[in-house]
Amino acid sequence: KLACVLGVHQNTLCHYMKNYGLKCKYTDITDPDLDHLLAEFKKRQPESGVRYIIGFLQMHGLRVQ
Repeated sequence: KLACVLGVHQNTLCHYMKNYGLKCKYTDITDPDLDHLLAEFKKRQPESGVRYIIGFLQMHGLRVQ
């Protein structure tokens, strides 16, 4: 998706990311830890949807699938 937004081929993007040491990897977090974090978020923001949850996770430096 990022390659499309930038107007380059996916292989070109991967090549440059590798050259500059950039990785798209997900955070190592256990399911119970993620469940606990999301439960705490939902207690404070019960009406929030997926986009807010993703933003909340990113704000805490987490990247999940």
